[in-house]
Amino acid sequence: MDGHDADRTVRARADELYWSSDMSVNQIADELDVSKGMLYEIIRPLPTAEACPECGEELAYPNRTARDRGLVACSACGWEGSEEDVEAFGGGVGLELPSYEQESTDVRLTARSRVALGGALLGAAAGLAIVLWTRRR
Repeated sequence: MDGHDADRTVRARADELYWSSDMSVNQIADELDVSKGMLYEIIRPLPTAEACPECGEELAYPNRTARDRGLVACSACGWEGSEEDVEAFGGGVGLELPSYEQESTDVRLTARSRVALGGALLGAAAGLAIVLWTRRR
């Protein structure tokens, strides 16, 4: 086994112990014979199968504390939030957000911007209704 294979083996074992056991970080580091800092560098975030409300990429738990608290993050765009935030923006397993393209510019209308746009249109409609109502009086 060369060094690269050994690195992959250590990383896989670190992920397995970190995400699937009750061992402390110090215990895992001791078992793998790495420093605590090195352990944090090699652990990969745990995927959630939920889509990011901003860019549609898969969300993940950055660490066990985040998983226990229901906090997720997107490594692609940097979005962070709770599992409830994802559900509020229409999250779901395998969610794919639409991409709207113009001639030369790729424009993505994200869930958050759709909510903001809907709110703005609703506010404009309410304002127009009030103006029309006051003119009738």
